[in-house]
Amino acid sequence: MPKRTKPRMPSAMLLVGGMFTVGAILLFLLARHLWWTEHRPSTALVMVIAFDWAVAAMIGSMILVSITSGRGRRRARARRGRVTVELQESEPRRTTRLTGPGAEMSASADIRVGSRLPALFLFAASAGLAAFVIWFHLQGQSTWIGTGVSLVLASYVGNWARNAWPRPEANS
Repeated sequence: MPKRTKPRMPSAMLLVGGMFTVGAILLFLLARHLWWTEHRPSTALVMVIAFDWAVAAMIGSMILVSITSGRGRRRARARRGRVTVELQESEPRRTTRLTGPGAEMSASADIRVGSRLPALFLFAASAGLAAFVIWFHLQGQSTWIGTGVSLVLASYVGNWARNAWPRPEANS
């Protein structure tokens, strides 16, 4: 009897982390371009820096979660057969249906956070971002709008940290 092997699919964490890494690199390049071209207080520059900071913090916390935490549940399903897709247009109001052979796939992965390290990292990233944005504004490099939006983003990073805090296991 031939040995049955499980198909190798990349981890969802690896795929999402790769996409976020590409996004962080592109944001960094955009921030660098704005740094060299903006010669007055800028709204866009501080916001791009803040978004890049937040994405980098998310990547760092994902790495820390994958290193320090255990795996939870993983599920994947696939179904083949007859598939119908509906396209709804608003003007003119009509619905178009396409029917034919196709496949439906779904997958999910739950990761159990077992360490406080990712949450502490995100708290530090949130505080660092807020301090940087305030310093940047005091240096005359950003507008009030850019500073405000960036500080709101820093509070969101802090909220991610709160949600990343490990919860005690429920006794079932």
